[in-house]
Amino acid sequence: MLSVVKRIIKLADEFAYKIKIAFVLSIFEGIFAQMPMMLVLYVFYLILEEKATMKQAWIVGIVMFSSVIIRTILKRLIDGFQSGTGYEIFERERLLFADRIKRIPMGYFTSGNVGKITSIVTTNMSFAEEFGISSMSKVVTGYISMILSIIFMLIIDVRIGIVNLIILVGANITLKNIQKVGVHHAKIRTQAQARLIDAVLEYIEGIPVVKSFNLSGKRAKKIQKEYKDSRDTSIEFEKKFMKPLFWFELVFVVGTGATILLITYLFMKGNLDGYFMLTMLIYIFQMYIPFKVLGGLTGVVRIMDAGLDSYEELKRLPLIDEDGKDIDIDSYDIEFKNVTFAYEERDILKNISFKVPEHSMTALVGKSGCGKSTITNLIARFWDTDKGKVLVGGVDVKTMTSDSLLKNISIVFQNVYLFKDTILNNIKFGKPEATKEEVIEAAKKARCHDFIMALDKGYDTMVGEAGASLSGGEKQRISIARAILKDAPIILLDEATASVDPDNERYIQEAISALVKDKTLIVIAHRLATIKEADQILVIDEGKIIQKGTHEELARVKGRYQEFWKIRKRARSWEIGKK
Repeated sequence: MLSVVKRIIKLADEFAYKIKIAFVLSIFEGIFAQMPMMLVLYVFYLILEEKATMKQAWIVGIVMFSSVIIRTILKRLIDGFQSGTGYEIFERERLLFADRIKRIPMGYFTSGNVGKITSIVTTNMSFAEEFGISSMSKVVTGYISMILSIIFMLIIDVRIGIVNLIILVGANITLKNIQKVGVHHAKIRTQAQARLIDAVLEYIEGIPVVKSFNLSGKRAKKIQKEYKDSRDTSIEFEKKFMKPLFWFELVFVVGTGATILLITYLFMKGNLDGYFMLTMLIYIFQMYIPFKVLGGLTGVVRIMDAGLDSYEELKRLPLIDEDGKDIDIDSYDIEFKNVTFAYEERDILKNISFKVPEHSMTALVGKSGCGKSTITNLIARFWDTDKGKVLVGGVDVKTMTSDSLLKNISIVFQNVYLFKDTILNNIKFGKPEATKEEVIEAAKKARCHDFIMALDKGYDTMVGEAGASLSGGEKQRISIARAILKDAPIILLDEATASVDPDNERYIQEAISALVKDKTLIVIAHRLATIKEADQILVIDEGKIIQKGTHEELARVKGRYQEFWKIRKRARSWEIGKK
């Protein structure tokens, strides 16, 4: 247990002094906790020796009352230094982790680890700050009280002191067995909890699909299984503690009985004074309480320890820009040099090379899964290449920090995510220090000012979770306003009009025109009509660039692009005929 105390002190860092002060105060609190019993012993001595006086009674009463008051004050100070400090420590850790998590390779988030992260940042950290930190003083008090009790007993009577020393040594051995059980099963319990949270998140995020395909029963079974596993793991956790806790309690029961027998025997033999016998018969039921508390705390401490293990594991994850430097680039061309990339064991890009000149538009065309989105992800360094280089402004992105790279890039995703906040703050996400006037100007350029002002609270309207209260086209225009406000020189555009209605498409196309003016633009094209004006079009198939040129050049040549264009023309003719 003391190893966990050391771990907390190390984690506390600049707040460690508060915890250390709490521990020092715990020593004095432990001393004052023993003082009433010592005074009782003194009173019995005075009475049996017929030396008691009113003056001594007042002195004993005042000292006992003062010790209780002082102990209460110390307890309050200890709680303040420890519990309050716990919230400060984990506020700092959450903020540090929030900054760190955006620099972890994206592959980590696609491997079923979202539930694990959520569990650590919410459940595990909350448990540690609410229960774990406040338990530290009890741990320290338990051990201090044990030491003080042994010293006190050895001073009063060596024989009884040795018996108590044997009892506490035996209790400490059984306590270590409890801790061994806790170390193993607390980790299993923590992992089960993370799997449960992952299953719940998956179910909630996919609830529209689940309901539309009437699969609620099947999908619910997965959550039911995880709930059952979490329940069974928690019950097993408690069961495993029962046996060692029984032996821990039994040591004190047997030890207390043995001490009472010894005290009685010594008194009957005339080797023990009556006042001391009476005091010991009372004290023996109190002296073990602080140390007995440690048995119950073991589960709390080990759950906290397992949670901290998981958190430390996250902190050890390599950062994608760990060796990066803050670099200011002076040009905004983009170049791929012999880039190869695979996700797990599936090849996505195979030795591709191309260059996007500054202030030009490059369109990426190809069927789903051919590698278009991977190209934009590599430019933004959400992933790293397996081979080859991605250069932005002539600088290898692997040599840059994420912040110094991404400050030059705005990304408009096809699937827009808005935060549960006001529309104003969602747009300001592109430039947190922006004034409201700047936000409104960006919104006007993005063709979303009018529909925002039509809402009850205008820019102060709260957006639902993931933007659920807005239509797809409205969310898309807000995301474009966000990008316009950021005003980055490089725009990565995952075709924003692919799944919106014709009315919204017109507004979005106007918004995009305002966004991309004088920028270096890479657009993933789903509708070929949107890329006719591109300076170059890259046709991608199975991770390779199979065609490159302008629309006019590619439309004249037999190949994949010409096939796409013919399909597009037939689809357009069918739409016109239908109208």
